[in-house]
Amino acid sequence: MSLLSHNREVWLRRAEAFSNSNWGVGLLALIAFADSSVLPVLPDLLLVPMLLVRPDRWLVLSVVCVVAASIGGLVGYGIGHLAWAAVGQTLVDMYGQAEHFERYQHMVEAWGTWIIIAKSFTPIPYKFIAIAAGVASMNLLTFTIATVIGRALHFAIVTALAVFWGQQFLMLIERYERWLVGLGLVAAIGFGLAYAMR
Repeated sequence: MSLLSHNREVWLRRAEAFSNSNWGVGLLALIAFADSSVLPVLPDLLLVPMLLVRPDRWLVLSVVCVVAASIGGLVGYGIGHLAWAAVGQTLVDMYGQAEHFERYQHMVEAWGTWIIIAKSFTPIPYKFIAIAAGVASMNLLTFTIATVIGRALHFAIVTALAVFWGQQFLMLIERYERWLVGLGLVAAIGFGLAYAMR
């Protein structure tokens, strides 16, 4: 038994208890909501570990993310449509997206529904597309349908990857634990140095 195996077992027990709790599911919903509306917090970072320890709850966890993220998208739309000057502009500036936001708005105007759905496959933060759709006064029903489809596609992909290949991933981690920890430390130090030297 390796030195870290006890820690892994404790982590797995805690992660499973968290995944089973209403509090854990509620926190997942809150993060999915916030990510689609105002905060740069990825629900995938909580969803994946929850799916790894409880793959049998894939439907519940996915639906929670889709519903919460869709509601968050509607809040983002509202920020763009009703509160751009008071809130939206501040959020975009705060996250350093002012230069890109005009491009997001033009993408929404040019592509409409398709850019909302396609966003599920891009690194563009969803909140900015939602806010841009509000600023562009995209039809609310069209936006809502596209949001639900896009968020469902995104979480379906994440869930499928975690459920179908999650156990193989956990076995890989267990097998190469020390190497992966070392590689992670080297990468973190490298990124830290690169950031400090820029």
